[in-house]
Parts: sequence; C-alpha cells; structure tokens
Amino acid sequence: MIIGIDIGGTSTKLGLVDQGKVVARKSLPTTGHGSADAFTDALAEAAGQLATDNGQPATAIGIGAPNANQLTGIIEMAPNLPWKHDVQLARMLELRTGIPAVLGNDANAAALGEWRYGAGKGCKDLLMVTLGTGVGSGFIANGQLLLGSHGNAGELGHTTIVIDGRQCTCGRKGCLEAYVSIRGIRETYADLDGDPDLLREEGVLCIAKAAQQGDTAALQTFRHAARWLAVGLANAVAITGPERIVLFGGIARNGELLMAPLRERFRESLLNIYHGRVDLVASALPEDDAAILGAAALATL
Repeated sequence: MIIGIDIGGTSTKLGLVDQGKVVARKSLPTTGHGSADAFTDALAEAAGQLATDNGQPATAIGIGAPNANQLTGIIEMAPNLPWKHDVQLARMLELRTGIPAVLGNDANAAALGEWRYGAGKGCKDLLMVTLGTGVGSGFIANGQLLLGSHGNAGELGHTTIVIDGRQCTCGRKGCLEAYVSIRGIRETYADLDGDPDLLREEGVLCIAKAAQQGDTAALQTFRHAARWLAVGLANAVAITGPERIVLFGGIARNGELLMAPLRERFRESLLNIYHGRVDLVASALPEDDAAILGAAALATL
C-alpha cells in the first residue's frame, strides 16, 4: 500500500494505492492553513486516517507538488502555492508519519501515472501537459522520466510564448502559463470584452459553457488558447520528439471545444518531419487518478 498525494493550488488530494488502483481517497484544502508547517500537520493527519480507515499500513508516501525537486525533496518557491519559500515537505511529512516519503514535481507525477496506467502506456517517449491553475509538463524520454541535472527539467509552462507578453506568476513575462492556464484563459476572455458577469464565477467552466452556447468572445478565447498551446507543444516536439502528447486537467476536459482547434493549429505549427508521427490525445484516466497514481509511482522509482 502506497499513499499518493497530489498537491494543487487550491486543493490537495490523497489516495491509497494498491497494485495500480486507487482504493480509498481523502482531500483537504491547500490554502487557509497559515503556514507550511500547519499544512503539513493537516496532511499528515489525513494520510494517517487514510491508512487507518482501510486497516492496512502504508509502506511509502509519494507526493506530487508544483515546483517540487525530486533530487532534494524540496518545494522550491512555488508561485501557485500559499507559501513562497522553500519547503522540505518530504522530510517534514516523514517526521510526522514515520513513513518514508518521496517528493516530485506534480506534472512529472501525472506523466508517470498516465505512462504506466493511462493513455501513455506502451510509449517510450511521452509528453504529459497539465492545464489548470498552472501549466505543468512531464517528459518521458527513452523510457526514463526527464529530471535534468538540477531535478527541475521540463517546465514547458514557463517557456516564453510571447516576447514581452503578460506577466507570469514566476516573475517573467510571456510564459505559456500566462495564456493557457485558468488565469490566462480568464484574462483572454476579459481582453476580448467578454461578459463581466461570467468573470464573477471562478474557473473556466462558465466560459466553456458560454462558448458551447455560441458566445463569440468565449469561442475566440478557446481559439486563442489553442493557438498559443499548439505553438508551445510544437516547440517541445522539436526538442524531445515524443510519440504521444497527453493533455490532462479541467481545461482539457471540455471535449472538442479546445481539442478541435488545437489539433488544427498543432498540425500547422509542427515541424514537417514530425507530421503524422505525434498523437495528441486527452487523458484516459479519471480526473484525479493520474496525479495520485503518478505520485504513488514516484515512491517506487
């Protein structure tokens, strides 16, 4: 039994994983705890309850989090988390639970989950992109998770897509994340003079529903997002040459609203030697499972 933990910008999901299946779940808010120590206290309590409620001890904990460095076990100044300083979360959780813990980047964890159990199964070269509060990515290259010399390789969301463009939460300008994350899509809709009443609602589901009902600004918003994302994906293909790209997260789960224009733009942007060689698909796993299963898989690497 391994506990897989997926830490997001607003909520944290835990799952008890047995032989590649999530057999029990818990969740808690990521925000509102006041400090990283207080959050870790709540996380340790939830992890303990998860194992206790199911009557079987957990042998390891795997954690996926934004800006997490797998080589050090530290969350490094994550812009989309409540605390902005380095947090030694793996060590802090081990001390509280007595269970060995491994920490890795959340998008890397999702990539592992999709690679082992979902749409990436059987691929030696895979790119997984998560579209949500931020834009994360995980690269499988020649059957290995790509970490880089410092443990934080593969940040597609923080590659520059627009020179001197929008301010990104990372401190730079023009990052892909500033255009195709939840915040980026909402900003595009506002720039296109979309209905201000919709922007009083959280997330992008309201904009997606408006697009499906024919709202011009909403439709244009998703077309713009597809154009920016297509260029970012095509750039990544030129570097690592994956055989498949899997999109994960709430933004990617709006059916053909994003995927139809994205496929068209992706073909246009792709280097010609890759035409017909790269599949572009949505995640095949339930929304929470890829990240939880991947986080658990981190503990078995």
